[in-house]
Amino acid sequence: MNAATAIDRIAASHARLAPRLAGGPEWARRRGRALETLVGRGLPGRRDENWKYLDHARLAGYDFGVGSRTAVDPAALARARLPLAGARRLVILDGRFEEALCGGEPLDGVTHDDIDALLGREPAAALDLLRLPADDADDRFAVMADAFTDGGVVIRIAAGSAPPRPLHLLHVTSAVRPAAHHARLVIEVGAGAKLVLVEEFLSLGDAPVFANLAAELAVGASADVEHLRLHRQNAAAAQVETWVARLDAAGSYRQHLVVLGGRLIRSNFRLALDGEAAACRLAGLFMADGERQVDIHTQVEHCAPRTRTEQDFRGIATGRGRGAMNGRIVMRPAARGADASQTIRNLLLSPLAEINARPQLEIHVDDVRCRHGATTGTLDPVQLFYLRSRGLDEATARSLLTFAFCQDVLAGMPLPAVRDFVATQVADILPDVELMREQA
Repeated sequence: MNAATAIDRIAASHARLAPRLAGGPEWARRRGRALETLVGRGLPGRRDENWKYLDHARLAGYDFGVGSRTAVDPAALARARLPLAGARRLVILDGRFEEALCGGEPLDGVTHDDIDALLGREPAAALDLLRLPADDADDRFAVMADAFTDGGVVIRIAAGSAPPRPLHLLHVTSAVRPAAHHARLVIEVGAGAKLVLVEEFLSLGDAPVFANLAAELAVGASADVEHLRLHRQNAAAAQVETWVARLDAAGSYRQHLVVLGGRLIRSNFRLALDGEAAACRLAGLFMADGERQVDIHTQVEHCAPRTRTEQDFRGIATGRGRGAMNGRIVMRPAARGADASQTIRNLLLSPLAEINARPQLEIHVDDVRCRHGATTGTLDPVQLFYLRSRGLDEATARSLLTFAFCQDVLAGMPLPAVRDFVATQVADILPDVELMREQA
């Protein structure tokens, strides 16, 4: 199916759904304008620089008809999700906030609001709260989410608060037949606050669901956010997410992204270091096996003096798996004394696997330090020889080296329970060692 066919199906779904959505005439006009933009501009394609590695034909083949939610057994959800004892849990089910599935004790200083309820109660406030996306290619899926705005959650962390336990945000798809879901997410962290946020994407059904998330994050002055993000969707699912984040003066943000599931994952993360001495660290690990595709795009803009960025991404591909890591760092004229580094390392475990890496620097000011580098290769034969000389068979040696490649990213994750769980998940889905041996 081509992009035009996908747009036609999106427009048809919107025509069926829009009359039933909350928010009154103002939101109806906003959704209508978003759809007009989408129909006029189309979905991103290979001619759009930051989207040229994505399998657009595969994405266009998904059913863009918004599906109804399926009843979820809380016990089944508890068995499937991260075993995060003591955390406060918030759940977005099939694109809409689901209070009945939330759990754990409330956290002092942490409040939330259902966007669906907000649209019905205060549509004007929702207009001001939810970002109006641009019409450029990188924001086009956020435009789609805007056209279907119906649900999601607003999370606020009060200034100066420091919740003693993590906040677990769970995105769940439950469909048993092809469907699409769109969600909005807003996270506001007040000045001086501290937050550990664990965000998990999970499929309970096995249908080829397309999920689209438009998310916003604001980190106040001197606030500190640790953000763990884990993708564990089923082997048929597609997820596109568009994050827009900003940090105020002396704000700190650390992200740990792990992609272990889904058939097609596209993650866009755009971060502005708006305040002096704001700092971020972005770390990520993805595994693309079979015919899966993972496409990650980050853009960090240094907009103030003495800001800092550190990025470390690792990718693994085997079979016919495909990956892409496109990282862009921009030094604006006001970013005197800024410091940025970016490292992308990729490992190919079969001849037909492919990973494209594009570290980029755009510098508009002197008096900054910038470093970047990227490598793509195979397992080191010298290391393999060393392990085999110590009595290990080739398959075990390959698995150990592959797991060791992941360790730098895994070791940096906070919360031992999450780190151990993710390490086990990575070990369980290591590429087929027998296949690796045959194709070496």
